[in-house]
Amino acid sequence: MSESDPVREHSKHNLAVEVLQGTGVLRLVAFGHSMLPTLFPGDVLTVKVEPLAEIQAGDVVLFARQGRFFIHRNLRPVQRGSGSLLVTRGDSMPHADEPVTADELLGKIVSVERGAHPPVAVPPCSRLRRMAGLMMAYSGKLRSLALRWHERTLRADLAQPGYAHREASPK
Repeated sequence: MSESDPVREHSKHNLAVEVLQGTGVLRLVAFGHSMLPTLFPGDVLTVKVEPLAEIQAGDVVLFARQGRFFIHRNLRPVQRGSGSLLVTRGDSMPHADEPVTADELLGKIVSVERGAHPPVAVPPCSRLRRMAGLMMAYSGKLRSLALRWHERTLRADLAQPGYAHREASPK
């Protein structure tokens, strides 16, 4: 990593936070594997500012910690002292995160756009989805297969006739 990469990443992070706090909405591209099979790298996510008190169990949230973004599912709210916190976990992560504070919470993921498909709501974490996520967490081979399958599916979607036209049309 070059010397300017951390500076660039920090600047992108700060800009995204400013846009979200200023407009109330942010679109960003997912990366990482912690939310497989619900979210895949390259999915375009729409985040909307939402106060901690409005976040429900099962919602997928964006929070910032130590200069990094995390997109994980809220398992449950908890009370600590006089404040509320969220207990979160990635769908393919074996353990919950340290509780998320109101200051760390940036918003709720309200839609997911994948390839040529229109935006949809974030799917719930069913037992089957959770089992698949845990299998991918513990099996690099399975995770790699899922990512390759996803990439092939995206390529097929993007190769559909008229995709470029749909992309350019107003939403």
